[in-house]
Amino acid sequence: MQGKNIVIKKGSQQQVTSGKRKKVTGTVKDANGEPIIGATVVEKGTTNGTVTDFDGNFVLEATEGTSLEISYIGYKTQHLTADFGKTLAVILNEDTEVLDEVVVMGYTTQSRNTLTGAAVALKEEKLKDVSTANVSSMLDGKVAGMNVSVSSGKPGGTGRIRIRGKGSLGSSLDPIWVVDGVIYNEDPCLSPNEIDNLTVLKDASSTALYGSRASNGVIVITTKKGSKDRQKFRVNIQQGLSDLSWGNLEMMNAQQLYDYQSAFNSSSWFTPDLLKHDTDWMDLATQTGLYTNASVSYQGGNEKVDSYLLLDYYRETGAVKEMNYNRYTIRNNNDYKIHEKFKAFTKLQGQYVHTKDQTASLYDSYLYLPWDYPYNEDGTVRTGKEQDWYGRDKNNYLERQYKNFSAYENFYVSATAGFVWTLLNGLTFESNNNVNYKIARDESYVDPNTIGGQAKSGTISNTNAITANYFTNQMLRYKTNINGKHDIQALVAYEYSRRFYEVTSATAKGIISGKEVISGTTGMDAMSGTKQAFNIQSVLSNVNYSFDGRYMLQASYRLDGSSKFGKDNQYGSFYTFSGAWNFNREKFMQPLFDILTAGKLRASWGVVGNMPDGYYNHLSLYTASMYNEEPASFPDQLGNKDLSWEKNQTLNVGVDLSFFNRVNLSLDYYNKYTSDLLYYVKFSAITGYGGQWQNIGAVRNKGFELNLDANLLSLKDWQWDFSFNLAHNKNKIEELYGGAPQISGLRRFEEGRDMDDLYMAEWAGVDPETGSPQWYTTDEDGKRVLTNSYSEATGAKTYVGSAAPKVTGGFNTMLTWKDLSFSASFAYSMGAKLYASGRELLDSDGAYDTYNQMVLKDGWVRWEKPGDIATHPKAISGGNANAHKTSSRYLEDADYLTLKNITLAYRLPKNFLSKLGLEDVTLSFSADNLFTITPYSQVDPATASYEGNGAGSSTVYPTVRKYVFGLSVGF
Repeated sequence: MQGKNIVIKKGSQQQVTSGKRKKVTGTVKDANGEPIIGATVVEKGTTNGTVTDFDGNFVLEATEGTSLEISYIGYKTQHLTADFGKTLAVILNEDTEVLDEVVVMGYTTQSRNTLTGAAVALKEEKLKDVSTANVSSMLDGKVAGMNVSVSSGKPGGTGRIRIRGKGSLGSSLDPIWVVDGVIYNEDPCLSPNEIDNLTVLKDASSTALYGSRASNGVIVITTKKGSKDRQKFRVNIQQGLSDLSWGNLEMMNAQQLYDYQSAFNSSSWFTPDLLKHDTDWMDLATQTGLYTNASVSYQGGNEKVDSYLLLDYYRETGAVKEMNYNRYTIRNNNDYKIHEKFKAFTKLQGQYVHTKDQTASLYDSYLYLPWDYPYNEDGTVRTGKEQDWYGRDKNNYLERQYKNFSAYENFYVSATAGFVWTLLNGLTFESNNNVNYKIARDESYVDPNTIGGQAKSGTISNTNAITANYFTNQMLRYKTNINGKHDIQALVAYEYSRRFYEVTSATAKGIISGKEVISGTTGMDAMSGTKQAFNIQSVLSNVNYSFDGRYMLQASYRLDGSSKFGKDNQYGSFYTFSGAWNFNREKFMQPLFDILTAGKLRASWGVVGNMPDGYYNHLSLYTASMYNEEPASFPDQLGNKDLSWEKNQTLNVGVDLSFFNRVNLSLDYYNKYTSDLLYYVKFSAITGYGGQWQNIGAVRNKGFELNLDANLLSLKDWQWDFSFNLAHNKNKIEELYGGAPQISGLRRFEEGRDMDDLYMAEWAGVDPETGSPQWYTTDEDGKRVLTNSYSEATGAKTYVGSAAPKVTGGFNTMLTWKDLSFSASFAYSMGAKLYASGRELLDSDGAYDTYNQMVLKDGWVRWEKPGDIATHPKAISGGNANAHKTSSRYLEDADYLTLKNITLAYRLPKNFLSKLGLEDVTLSFSADNLFTITPYSQVDPATASYEGNGAGSSTVYPTVRKYVFGLSVGF
């Protein structure tokens, strides 16, 4: 352009030649010479591309001299220059790192293409987007069919995991954890910085090799290793702040509470003088929390030894005062190449944790009256016994918070050693052995001057526990390939584990000032002790067969023997059969190769099991105690020699699809039937026993899961990735002991119903003429009628909803521009009901005039005069006809959408860093739990547990928001 004119000139001959486009041909094969079907061939820097056909051939029109990028899932990407003069021969080698990302399953490793079961793999970068002390809390919203609820937002709080619903009435619902081949029954003592990858195993095909421990799913973790390819140090530092999220809960201030009580409070102390003080107890109980996580790691090696070393420090000062969590972790993993045919490994981990807690529940701060004030004029803390203290319990929350405490500390050490010995070509003998110890100490102190310590002049409690686990696995593994078409993998193994647990506890009363130890008290209040152990030994085997990468078959068998059962039922057999078909590799799919780059059908069926939590439920036991200062024994448990394994039969059918090598979709349907349910059946008191553990029935879980991963944008400087998962589970009790319903809190276990169905008096609203509460009941003819009698309503408890969500899941997105990236992750749940038990006190219609009350939500209205259409009854001193008692009035929708995390990160340019001798530097800012959208009137519904009795807990420590700055330096 010259001025306002556009000038077109003829280019030189060189320019014409360089821009000329011709067809480039080639063939893509793997290292064994087999053609790779559906490999992507792209002209680098453009959207011009194609995929290979059934014979691995491709034809692409490209500019001569440009770079071609050839890629396929599970293989290393190749870059070649377009050459018009010959047919390109491309060999793609397997990318071990990519394979590890999708196939680490504990006993076996499989490529995504040959996987026959339902398993989801997460690499380190997908796990560490949430600032937390434990692994379980990182998984919320990341895996379809895995429901993660945080048991508490307090420092060090863990997550509760349920995979594909609940399969037991009385035994554990937790998945097992497998860390570097070693089985753990609880959330392992790991720093998230130790993890290289994590795989969630969900169906029988994936979990059958874990037999009796796999009924609730398996979570497999591989920790980081050394590498001889490079010597690398990394320093990670995260520093941040936290504050509490109160959800939709808002408590009344002094004026609001005074206006509310003016309608009914006629007490002599109820005067406008109360408004002299307006104390926000929730604010006084809390603070801005501090968060620190710092680690230093080394990853390196040589021809003989590969090493990984990590030092990690984690500290979180709670957003609730007088609560904090400290953890120190060290890990050292070594791999030794002693001989070409003999390799050994050691893994050492040590961890020390110290937690400070408080005995005062945060829920108490909700109840304290704003008219009461915490400090005297001289700044000393008031006791609550003063004449002008109006709160019901006559104690000061801050006094208990400052004077009472609970402290917990544990020391954990784990040592693993083993080897891999190649006996013959394809035949190896592998040994994996572990021992781990945890020494724990729990101490609580209740000051004699606080309300909880007055009756016994203060108490001190000490609990000391030792847990020891021993594990060994000896395995023969065989792998071969016949004629480049037949892949065969097989293993057989023997495994043994033992768990020992011992705990002693003592509580003393009568604390002498300045003698805050048990020996300084006036006497013992209680003592107890337990010592127990159990053993498991197993034989297991597995065979995998793959033909031409198209047809896969797998079979597994495991025989478990457990000391938790009597001799006649000590052994249980568990097995599975599965198969898969990569149909996109068939010739008839050739016309769709450029669209459908991967397509696989999967199916599996198998049986896994579950054991009781108790070590000796099959035995009749006695308990020793003191009676009239003399030792005595009395019956404690009625044994059941016929007690047997829970058995879980699971059918899984799935399909995996990949479109354009950019959009990956997985769909799964499962039907999980659990029989011989373990349950504690209660007896009449005249028997002398509370009950007995029995196998009483069956439950079924069935549902579907969807996982979607998509690369929405892939340009030179821009990348946009998106993932989404969704799961639906339907639970049904198929069979119960004697067919009779079993009551458990607000839940009623009944044949044909969901385990989480809730039963209670059904709320019918407020009588518009009188302002009285109304419920539904049933008359003599079985008709549903209104009643003003709470006792009549409770006599006709009815189904009011389910505490189990109908749909759960999450979605994540990451947008990258050059060295700048932004990511966000969400979790959601729909269809669950949650009983807001805290409202029985906080929303009580005048029943508790010495407790503060919650502000009514938008849309809630209290009755004041005849004709009012209201949600809340007339407030009356002492309560309005038991309106504040348990009923569906306080049953609320627990749907939620939570923004779990956002992260903004910037990687400094490599050319700048190379001058400083650094490999990479990343600066980041992240925020956790920024908001939750929910109709639930209390704190975060994801932390409000319903599992114990169906009621949401208002005493739970709420979720905290965290704002964290991070620095990661590699050199």
